[in-house]
Amino acid sequence: MTEQTLRASNNWLSRFEISLTSLSALLYPNARQQVLVTLIIAPRTGQTISDDELESLCITTRKNELFPILPGGDDGSEWFYSQTKNQYLPYPASAVSPPPTQKEPENVNFFQKDFYILSRAPTGASVRLYAQITQHTAQGPVTYNTAIDATFKSYVDLRTAEIPHFSIPDNYTFNRDLVAGNPNSDLFTWEYQLAGKNVQMPVVELLSVTSMSPMGMIQWVDRDNTVTRASHVGYAAPGEPNVNYNTAIKLGSEFSPATTVARPRRGHVTVVLQGGNNIPYHSESAINQGGPCQLRAIDTYGNEHLSNIAFKDRTPTGRLELVLL
Repeated sequence: MTEQTLRASNNWLSRFEISLTSLSALLYPNARQQVLVTLIIAPRTGQTISDDELESLCITTRKNELFPILPGGDDGSEWFYSQTKNQYLPYPASAVSPPPTQKEPENVNFFQKDFYILSRAPTGASVRLYAQITQHTAQGPVTYNTAIDATFKSYVDLRTAEIPHFSIPDNYTFNRDLVAGNPNSDLFTWEYQLAGKNVQMPVVELLSVTSMSPMGMIQWVDRDNTVTRASHVGYAAPGEPNVNYNTAIKLGSEFSPATTVARPRRGHVTVVLQGGNNIPYHSESAINQGGPCQLRAIDTYGNEHLSNIAFKDRTPTGRLELVLL
């Protein structure tokens, strides 16, 4: 905590405020999505703001007459901030235009700090944020806060929104394209495109894969030592061309798995289903690596998705198609 004062800052400052810059004050409590909050400060004519004073410009909350500073960086707190914008989109607001632009101070010597607020607080939790700065005077440091400043009173209220529920399979796309071979033969390559749909938006893009366990699977036509016809599965993360496979599966020396995605699609995990007739039956692979594969992915809003990818069934033709569970 820092020293507080009820004295107004208008002898030093001509502007001192905190404002919401994002379209919405809502955010998902996944500790990834951000809300942009901006602090602007300007000195009065003849006054200056030193680098040290500018460095002290921060965001606080309020607990009675104490003003805890919002943590910078993720220390496990329910609310915290970053000064760097990340890859996740803000909450999908209903507004179609940005908030009105505020008039900048006539004194061109103004300063602005952007804070990207994140949260892991329970759904429906709220927080009120204030701006704070410390002035260095001959009598010692004096701290001003927009919660108690008589001239410049401002705050921003944020609230956590409910993380959407995606039902399997209704709220996912899992369409497939034939990119090689013949679907009526043993030699084929299908690419399945996985993304969310019809919750926040018609398409909810996936940005990354946190895990795929196991990283792939295999199913032979029959569990018999004479069989060589099998379907082999791997995946590629969104935006990544290389296909990942389960190295615990023994494929023999004749079969060549596809190494790259033929038809990559932005925001979609690509699951590759490849058929071969030259994969010697391997009992441990058949028994232990038959799937399903559990996929964890993060969408464009920072929310996690969990699904299982499996062969349609354990029949000889079940290996020809994948399903989402």
